[in-house]
Amino acid sequence: MQVWEFEEGKRYLVRVDRGEDLMEAVRTVAADKGIEAGRVTGIGALADAELGYFDVETKEYSRGRLPGSWELLSLVGNISLRDGRVQPHLHVLLGNAKLECRGGHLFSGTVSVTGEIFIDRLPGTLRREVDPEVRLPLLAR
Repeated sequence: MQVWEFEEGKRYLVRVDRGEDLMEAVRTVAADKGIEAGRVTGIGALADAELGYFDVETKEYSRGRLPGSWELLSLVGNISLRDGRVQPHLHVLLGNAKLECRGGHLFSGTVSVTGEIFIDRLPGTLRREVDPEVRLPLLAR
């Protein structure tokens, strides 16, 4: 992984290398740079990604693994703290060789070619607290 800093610690461009877990790479950079509130965007390619869909009725994620290599068409998300630890919240849109797309909440995914990720620091701190009604850790200040 390589990290380039822009705008005096406000913006980072991260090249995530083949074989690295994308979620862990984002978490590591944010923790190392002391980012407690941030925005994440990116492109690249992932293999064996685990995605989820939150069912509002059951209040649970259904999870699925996408075998093989997928183009990372869009990565969007944010960075906050949960229980004092950096917590990336990332969603992806992935495409395959048949030009089919799949998307959802990213639980994990191994970079298969490269990941080109921007992390923008926001001022202050964002936290996540479990909302008792939805049973999800939602953003709070």
